[in-house]
Amino acid sequence: MSEKSSALAIACPLCGGDLQFDPTVGKLVCEYCGHETTPEEAQARYEKDKDKIKDQKSDDWGEDSDDMKAFGCSACGAEMIAEENTAAMICPFCGNSTIVPSQFEGAVRPDCLIPFAFTKEQAISKYKSFYSGKKLLPKSFAENNHVEDIQGVYVPFLLFSGKSDISARYKSESKKDKGEEIEISVYDSVRQGSVLFENVPTDASERMPDDLMDSIEPYDMNKLADFNISYLPGFLAERSNVDEASEKDRATKRVDTSIREMTRNTIKYEIKERNENVSVNITDQRYALLPVWYLVTKWDDKTWKFAMNGQTGKFIGDLPVDGGKLAGLVIISFIIAAVILYLILGDMASTIFGAVIAAAISGFIGYSSMKPVANARDAGKYMKDLRLDVRTDDLIGTRREKKQK
Repeated sequence: MSEKSSALAIACPLCGGDLQFDPTVGKLVCEYCGHETTPEEAQARYEKDKDKIKDQKSDDWGEDSDDMKAFGCSACGAEMIAEENTAAMICPFCGNSTIVPSQFEGAVRPDCLIPFAFTKEQAISKYKSFYSGKKLLPKSFAENNHVEDIQGVYVPFLLFSGKSDISARYKSESKKDKGEEIEISVYDSVRQGSVLFENVPTDASERMPDDLMDSIEPYDMNKLADFNISYLPGFLAERSNVDEASEKDRATKRVDTSIREMTRNTIKYEIKERNENVSVNITDQRYALLPVWYLVTKWDDKTWKFAMNGQTGKFIGDLPVDGGKLAGLVIISFIIAAVILYLILGDMASTIFGAVIAAAISGFIGYSSMKPVANARDAGKYMKDLRLDVRTDDLIGTRREKKQK
């Protein structure tokens, strides 16, 4: 059975109208009288009067609706259906912002959040700028992408902090030109050190694509604020619903990759062999809500998903590619490369081979530019400086090799 829940709205203290958080002023603003209230003032009033606030109990929608809940709008009484982890919504009938306090009680209460810094209008503008000028984009996509459906969502994230240690040994080589020979110096390098990491994020919503959420990073975690339910009106919000162990593993792998790369960057020469031992110790885990403008649109019988970091304005999403335009790019690249190479080389076989390579590279770059979404491999933006307790570079030998003609 789907459980019953209650929903409420945060009302204006002057006229009783619906208060919604306005990113442009950082306050809750009444849509009727324009009265402004800080989130702290609204939260204090909510805590004081929450037992008196009118709420609506949800109905039971039967045994076949385990993943859904019905909530009554506290403004107009309309019944809204939402997924069981929905924590804030907007009534489609009256536009009232509705919060489900029970979703943020006890162990599931977030520790912190980052407020939205961009309005819906600004998000729409960012989206149009994102696909503007993309030469390979089908014209019909730009004309029919329903950008007005973009929604502001507080997405649940888990934030991991701790310390990572590394003990590593590298064999590297440097090369010097000695006329007809190359002198190769071989070094044995030892590194032992550690690095602190803070608030490495992994999204904790099953229905949000991990790669899309990774791609809108980084967030400025210095702007984290204590969780306050008064930031939610005007936006959607979800509750964490993932396996925390798997998210911890994701964060651990990102930190592991970063400390290896940071340590390798301290080696001056080309690394030929490496032996690295890394340990990642997570000492703190927090539950946060981070702001995301999210758009799902249908085109050409496919679903296209886009997201914008609601704090920084970074917009991301894979775009469709017009096959004809891509083919045209490849052909033009081939022709230009062929003309240039023939003037330089004067050999038809070499010209054709080089032009094919150039055209393939051009096509690959063009296609890749339309597919920027990818899973995060590292946690570099959330790492402190690498501290090395041991750093040695010993020359262990030299040799000479004749240059290859």
